[in-house]
Amino acid sequence: MVGAGIVGVNAALTLAERGADVTVIDRGPVAGEASGLNAGLIGGGDWGHAPTIDVVLRMGSRERYLDLVEQRGHSIGLESNGTLSLIRTDAEWQWAESTVEANRARGHCHELVSASELRELEPAANPALLGAIFDPLGARAEPIAATEAFAAEAAAAGTRILTNHAVTGLRCTPTGVWRVDIAGVEHATVEADAVVVAAGPWCADIGAMVGLEIPVVPVRGQMWATDATVPVLRHGIAAVESTHAWATAASAATIPPELTHRDGARLTRHVYGRQRPNGEVVFGGDRVLSGGRVVDAEGIETNHAHVGELLPPVGELAPTRTWAGSMPFSRDGRPLIGPLPGREGLFLAGGLASSGFGRGPMAGRLVAELALGESPAVDLSSVSPEGRVTDTS
Repeated sequence: MVGAGIVGVNAALTLAERGADVTVIDRGPVAGEASGLNAGLIGGGDWGHAPTIDVVLRMGSRERYLDLVEQRGHSIGLESNGTLSLIRTDAEWQWAESTVEANRARGHCHELVSASELRELEPAANPALLGAIFDPLGARAEPIAATEAFAAEAAAAGTRILTNHAVTGLRCTPTGVWRVDIAGVEHATVEADAVVVAAGPWCADIGAMVGLEIPVVPVRGQMWATDATVPVLRHGIAAVESTHAWATAASAATIPPELTHRDGARLTRHVYGRQRPNGEVVFGGDRVLSGGRVVDAEGIETNHAHVGELLPPVGELAPTRTWAGSMPFSRDGRPLIGPLPGREGLFLAGGLASSGFGRGPMAGRLVAELALGESPAVDLSSVSPEGRVTDTS
């Protein structure tokens, strides 16, 4: 297993509990990258009548978080009283109305709430807002605590976790055994019948070691947090502005899709966040095609001002810390889950974009089942690497 983020530790847990001998390798700590840097939002929406792969990843992951708390006894700050996507304009309302109607026809539980209903649900909301899309099954948790809890469960099931050890080489022997070279340990090589690549934005680097071009690129996201304060938010918060723009504005099309910037110019504002159990208020939003962890102060200022428009009491709270990290976006916007073409025994789970925390646990389980030779009870053709990963050897 290459990667000790939310996908990798869930894949390891599934494999170990089904009797496999598992080693997880990561160049940093567990949850050292995007899995530990996000806002901790978990989607809901219910399963519906005919779940798409996105629904399976979202709802399946939600169930794994619930299992982690309710059956395995971990404390991860899980709260599951819903998420509100706030609506500012008439155009956003019309789009939200049609979206909720379509979702409910498919059996999902999203609700369109009026301005007065919104104020009852979330008193901090600006009275000028027109309303919100309410996902009553939306949840949130502490990202580092949750990822470490899954890792602890995997370790208890027998998984060996090697952190702060970068993969420096990957090759398959003529007998079909995979050899993974590790930095930081003299002459260290791990041999395996199968390797799962769950390396986030660095999936492409691992693929290049075996002559494969994996279409996953790093997208920088950034966040800010306030000092701990009295309760001001009851729900997870998002805004319809960006989802409406990405769904309707052809001029906003980017590769990968759903970015906030193109060629240095802002296309839309994007916002999401919550109040943590410790009282901190945490928000973020920008998605820029760039790697690294350098914070863009202008982007933080824009995001903070946007939050202030939506939630005036939060806008009065000053950011006291900021951070950035890389998210794994696929070029076509779809996850990549499955065997890598022409490389028997090599599997990929990546490209989960900005919702890796919300979709990663189920992605890990699915790729583990494939590595075990099982057939998951879901159609994975839309996320298969076949035809999307290029052989450059």
